[in-house]
Amino acid sequence: MVAYTVWMLEKQNITVSGGGNLDGVTQGDGSHLVGLSITLNSSDWVQTTIEDNDTNFDDNDGTQALAGPQTINGANYASGTRVEAEYRIILSDGDGNTWTAYAYNVNNSATSFATVEGLVFRPDADGNFPPVGVPLTVTFASEGPSGEGTNPYSLYAEPPCFTLGTLIDTPSGPQAVESLKVGDLVLTRDHGAQPLRWIGRVVLTASHLAWHPEHQPICIAEGALAPGVPSQDLRLSPQHRVLVSGWKAELLFAETEVLVPAVALCNDRGISLARSAHEVVYLHLLFDRHEIIFAEGAAVESLHAPWLSRAPLPAALSAELHALFPEIMTGPASQSAVRPCLTVTEGRTLAG
Repeated sequence: MVAYTVWMLEKQNITVSGGGNLDGVTQGDGSHLVGLSITLNSSDWVQTTIEDNDTNFDDNDGTQALAGPQTINGANYASGTRVEAEYRIILSDGDGNTWTAYAYNVNNSATSFATVEGLVFRPDADGNFPPVGVPLTVTFASEGPSGEGTNPYSLYAEPPCFTLGTLIDTPSGPQAVESLKVGDLVLTRDHGAQPLRWIGRVVLTASHLAWHPEHQPICIAEGALAPGVPSQDLRLSPQHRVLVSGWKAELLFAETEVLVPAVALCNDRGISLARSAHEVVYLHLLFDRHEIIFAEGAAVESLHAPWLSRAPLPAALSAELHALFPEIMTGPASQSAVRPCLTVTEGRTLAG
């Protein structure tokens, strides 16, 4: 048995239009949700760990179980509690962006086949998590996946993050990422000094990293990108994108600059998986726009949050954002990607 990580948003943080419910009332196929909208009310993603004898998150799979005791949607479950992907739905924001979601079912009794404790998502075509505060219309529903290859754990995305100690360029000089606070100014490549709007934090335990080497940081050694860049070893989460320029980008992608996932840059010249026997803390930084910032002198992306441009927001969420972050509501609206973003495969072609 192998342990896999699945990031999910709990049902208590999700609203279904018309007073609807995520529970699989139609024998667990999700068809009762088609035509309704689902709104994610927070970005409080919960890390769950599932033990499985294959690489697929299935429906009706008796070998899938929680790896260790876990709290999900306010309830405590014992290690070994069976979990399933109860149904599959496709959600659309109306602007051509779609996400595939799976109902996360903790099947702890003979009658809980249709209960749903939350949703897990595959990223959109650009590798992004779904937006918060935006009604997403359910356009399709079906029974949960079944069979190897239909829903691999590896297809779930992770937020791009920095590790503790990473020095971020600010107007007052480099500062360790963990010392930054909401409202602090950070230097950006395109728009000068910009205030931080949100800082996220994720802790991956040593046992989690032992089971999931793919979540280990990528180390970009001092000078591996260019002479003196980065200025010292830089550790990023695997999907954190790095700005790359040069003739290869122009030849292969007709772009002078592109953003490439760090994992795609791994080579035998100073960029490699940085295995840690201890826990790793990742932090991610959000601005009004998707920005290029400087970490250890290297140009890298901030957290990409395209949902900020997709008004109108629910009244309660809008009021909260106005109260807590008034500038984020009145500042530049676009959170489109600041540079073309390559997939891992495309990035490896560029780096090869």
